[in-house]
Amino acid sequence: MSRQTWKGSLLISGEPGTGKSRWVQDEAKASKAKLFRWNARVDRSLREGREVLHQQVRSKERLFVWIEGADDLTQEAQAFLRRILETSAPNVTCCLEVREIWKMSPPILSRCSIVSMRSETSYRTLRNKSLATHLQIVPQSHDEVRVPTWDEIPSLREAGKDPYAIIEAIIQTYSIQRVEVQDCLRQIGSGSSPWIQLSHFLLSVRPARGE
Repeated sequence: MSRQTWKGSLLISGEPGTGKSRWVQDEAKASKAKLFRWNARVDRSLREGREVLHQQVRSKERLFVWIEGADDLTQEAQAFLRRILETSAPNVTCCLEVREIWKMSPPILSRCSIVSMRSETSYRTLRNKSLATHLQIVPQSHDEVRVPTWDEIPSLREAGKDPYAIIEAIIQTYSIQRVEVQDCLRQIGSGSSPWIQLSHFLLSVRPARGE
């Protein structure tokens, strides 16, 4: 994704080791911006960070506000975060770093350009898969994550595939702006089975797949 296509804030998602932190640091450097980092994993309610972040996003300098672990924020804290994103100055880029994109509320997702760091690129995952293959613990596999059809869900579930990787593929394919995508994420965030919601979503868009 080029900087020209960024919309508002950025949401960088991916497993640990996929290079999310390095990406934020490199983009800040390339944009000649200062970098402010806040760890939301130790401030899940944003009790300490609310005022600090409000001040930072109003900076008059070119600034990247990097919120690490935004997916660990409570729903109430995410409501505050949405207001923080809405009040950021034009010269400030807010970067939300997350591991599990489905935990983020739809209002926040709709205000972000999503940068997905695919799990296949995870240095830790590749290292672990290589070791497991060498030890013959798991067979070697090069499967790509794609958007399946609704009738493939049972076999994918039985095969132990990651539903959240499929959800990220759906977001990339259909856009977070689509109402059905937002409803799917909302239901999963409320505790519904991701597999059930994936089935509902894929069934609802089935007529449009040939367009």
